[in-house]
Amino acid sequence: MAKTAYDEVPLQLGDGTEVTLVPLNLVRLKRFMKAFEEAQEKGDDQFGMLEVYVNCVGICLEPDFKDQFEVRGTGKKWLGKDYYDYLEEVLDMDTIFMVLDVCAGVKLNDPELLRAAAEAAGTV
Repeated sequence: MAKTAYDEVPLQLGDGTEVTLVPLNLVRLKRFMKAFEEAQEKGDDQFGMLEVYVNCVGICLEPDFKDQFEVRGTGKKWLGKDYYDYLEEVLDMDTIFMVLDVCAGVKLNDPELLRAAAEAAGTV
């Protein structure tokens, strides 16, 4: 019997919806990376960063919601409007951290990363 190279991680969103987290395939990883690049443009705009996080989580969770929402946006939008609005309602920061860690290997709450960011911003 074949084995996968990763574990599936079940997660419950704020409204009780259950999703399964798995690493991104290469197609969605490329979209994720492009969406995450927008973080550089946001600088220390906290609201802008939240938008980046919601977009990135939305890309990670697309397979779980493709039958409920138009998951891909048009133009310069990464996600469909209803899907984006839904995610804003059901996500919290701990959930965002977990999704980004499991699906894309991005550890936003890593103490070393936080310390380095604070030093770079001159707040330490």
